[in-house]
Amino acid sequence: MSRLKQISILLLIGSLASCTDFWSGSTQRKFHEACADEAIKWAGTPEKADVYCNCVLKKMMKKYPNEEDAFTHMDKLAQDTDLMNCKQEIINK
Repeated sequence: MSRLKQISILLLIGSLASCTDFWSGSTQRKFHEACADEAIKWAGTPEKADVYCNCVLKKMMKKYPNEEDAFTHMDKLAQDTDLMNCKQEIINK
C-alpha cells in the first residue's frame, strides 16, 4: 500500500472517530434558542430560561457526546430525571 493511501486511510479514520463525540456550535446554538423560546413560557424571565437551557444542554452533551445520538433519544431525554432537575432548580428559585 502506498504511503499516500495509508495517510488517506488514517485521516479518514481519524475524522470519523472525531465525529463520534461532537456537538457542533451551530447545533448547540439552535438547541439553546429553541429551548429558550419554550422555557420563557414557564421560567418567566429570559435569564432563567437561559440558565435552564444551559443546564439541559450541558447534561445532554454529557449523556450523549454525539449530537445525533441525543436527538435519536429525545423521548428518553424528555423523561430524564437529571434534565427534570434543571427545571426544578429554576422553579425553586
